[in-house]
This record gives sequence, C-alpha cells and structure tokens, in this order.
Amino acid sequence: MKDKLKSVMKPAPERFHYTVQSAITEATKQASPAKKRIPKGWRIAIAVILIAALIPSTIFGASKLYELIAKPVDNYGLELNVERETAADYPKYVKMHVEVPEGFAAVPGTDQLKYYNLSTEEPYTDGFSLFPMRFRTELEQKEYIGNVNSYEEREMIGHQAYEVKLDQGWDRLYIYYEDVNVFLLIYHKDVTEKQLADFVKGITFTEGTQDNFTYLDWPHDERGQDVYTYDEEYAEYPRDTKITFMMYSPETDDFTDRCTAQITDVQILDNIAELDYDAFCPAYSPYEIADQDGWLNPETFTTYKEGDGFDAEDEVIGSETANQKLVLADVTYENLSDHDIELFVSYSLEVLEKDDDGTFHQSNIIDGEKLIYSTPYTDGETVYLTPHGVGDDFCIFTIPAQSSAAFTMGWRCKADMIDKAYLTNIYQGSVTDPPAESDSPYYTYLFKVTDDDR
Repeated sequence: MKDKLKSVMKPAPERFHYTVQSAITEATKQASPAKKRIPKGWRIAIAVILIAALIPSTIFGASKLYELIAKPVDNYGLELNVERETAADYPKYVKMHVEVPEGFAAVPGTDQLKYYNLSTEEPYTDGFSLFPMRFRTELEQKEYIGNVNSYEEREMIGHQAYEVKLDQGWDRLYIYYEDVNVFLLIYHKDVTEKQLADFVKGITFTEGTQDNFTYLDWPHDERGQDVYTYDEEYAEYPRDTKITFMMYSPETDDFTDRCTAQITDVQILDNIAELDYDAFCPAYSPYEIADQDGWLNPETFTTYKEGDGFDAEDEVIGSETANQKLVLADVTYENLSDHDIELFVSYSLEVLEKDDDGTFHQSNIIDGEKLIYSTPYTDGETVYLTPHGVGDDFCIFTIPAQSSAAFTMGWRCKADMIDKAYLTNIYQGSVTDPPAESDSPYYTYLFKVTDDDR
C-alpha cells in the first residue's frame, strides 16, 4: 500500500523511509506466544500518576503547560495522552537538532533521524531512530500502543518520559518537550542506559520557519481504528507485458512524467553462490540467508491466531520449517520523459491463492474469519538488486531522459509456494497502459512467476 501511495502522491519526506522500513520488518516477523498481562503493579503506579497530575508540581518544569498521562488499555495496551492545563504558547514550526554522541553516526539518507553504533557493521540493526510528533489536543489525539510488556515513567533531562518495552521489536522511549509541544518517540536497541542518556542530552528544539522546520507527525492509534482499509482487486497479465506508469515531476509539480517497465526473464534458484554477494540488500546478508556453499537456508513459518494487541495478543498455534528458493527477475525500465527521473526500482513478490471464480487472496490467510494467519511466504522487500545503490538509496536510481536501464532483482519464497507466486510492479496506482479493467483505485497487475499452472 505504501508503494501505491508513493506513486500517486508527492514523494514523502526522506525522514519517513526508515520508519516505513521498520514497520514492514516488524510486520513480517514471526508472531510470539501470548505473554502475561501488564502487571497489576503498573496499574497501581498509573493511578498514583493520575492523582499526582492533579497536584501542582514543578518536577517536570516550572512553566509546565501539559501533563503527559499514561494508562493501561485492556490487557496488553497502553494509552499516552497530553492533558492541557493552560493555553498553549508554543511555536508553530520547530527545528530539531541532534548532537551525536561519540561512537554513533547518522545513517546516510535518513534525514538525521536514524543513528547506528559505529562498532557494528550493519547500520540498521541497532542504535536509535527518532520519530517526532505533536499532539493536536483540539482533535483529542492519543497514542495507543499494543503488545506492551512493561512501561515505566522516567525523567529525562528535565522532561517527562515513558520507557515502553514491547513483546517484540525495538524498545521505545517517549519524551514530552512541553515548551515546544513536541512528543518525541525514540526507538532504541542494543544500547546501554548511559548511551541512551547521552543521546537524549544531545537533542534540542528551536523555533523553526515555514521554510526550515522538522516535520511533526501525529500520534498513532495501533488499535486499528484509524488504519485505512481497502479491497484490492487483482488481474493477471502475461509476464512480458510492458506497463506504462506516471510519476510525479518536481520540475512541473504534476504527474506528467512517464516510464515503462517490462519483465524480460525469470529464474528460480536454490543456490546463490554464483551471484554477486554485494548486490544483496543490507538487511539480507547472503552469509545469513545461505550456508557457506551458497545453498539457501530453510525458514520457519509460524501459524498464529491474531490478537488486537490490547485485549488479546497473537497466539502461536503451529510452525513448520521449509526450504526457500530465490526468484530472480530481469526488468527493463525506460524513461519516456525529456528530463532525468529519479526512480525507486523494485517490483514486489506476492503469494496468492486463485479462487474458483478467478479472484485472488493472500495465501497466508489460513482462516480470515477466525483471524488465523501464517507469517508471509515471501520477503516483504527486495532482497537482491543489481545494479544497486548504497545504503538507504539501495533501490534508488536516476534514469536519463529518453533512456532505458536493465536490472535484476530477487526475493526469497517458500519453495512449495513458487507456483502461487506473482510479481507486481510497485507503481500500481499510476499505471496508464494497459488500462485497468476495473474502476477500483487498488487495481493490481499480476505477472505469474512460473509459465505453467503447476
């Protein structure tokens, strides 16, 4: 879905790239067995906090305008909310500044919002990631967090904060900067308390301008009530179909740019020894996904009953270990415009069931009514790409005007699901040719990986 939006809207700020990538990564992880409810002691502690909120205090600053309140929601959820005390007097635009502590560095291409430990080789596996937000109290916005294991109120450099630990994923530190009404979420992993404290000390906010400011997102509701849902309509086309799609043009501020994409060949491999190991995405090291001889490692696929993260957690009901294959697709892009185009080069691979009436649904939906699913049978992002960029720009290329460029890209797939695998172009929402056979805004062009109907 995010890739559809990327094609029909102006490009999102670079600051969101890491957040989106993290969301995809966490969404494709194996589910964990149900954990204990949030400890009762924390409920008592929150009651004390709520009472304390009614008593004048200077513990978080003498000119406090807001009070950050946390309270449990159902069994596993947490609500964070800002309670207004007086009229707000904070700048409309703010600029965030980060003084990076020794031993850490910013990940290139993340707009100074992602930082990694220099002692590690992979910049995406640990460190800090920043996500600044602002409560719009007139809209009664709140942050709802699911699958919470524990949380603790803290004071960080004179600001109220909450440390939140989830059943899976990176730990979260929420800090409220009351003087500028900024609610900062800091994802952190494999860092010490001192490193976390030193990092927070280096974060400051100043008043910004309309032309120079840090974008502030809205708090997120993980209960699913604010999640945009849609019905996707799939249609299968011959694998070598050339599609034409439109792109946003920063030169003319409209969608007049045109490109084509065509799959020219597909290979299915068990062994990656003959491939260029440098062409694997940093998140998928060839030394981790394959053995020393290049044979792809088996993967564990988990079946689980989905919980909402608040009243119930995901419950594992089975798992299996299965072999993997690598699907490689050769794709040629052509820039039909009269100027250079920066393009996010990637297809995606989906595993779908084709129903008797010709419609499709995701294969990992075991029983949708009972909310029983399997972890995805294929990777959520490109694993292999050649030629490729560097770091955060691994999949981003500039194609000169009236020129073409050929790429080879790949994804892992559960071996016994290859016959149900389909390639899809990420610019689905903006395809102009061949024309969609439906009025659905989520019409998806499918290209079957295998030539037969095994």
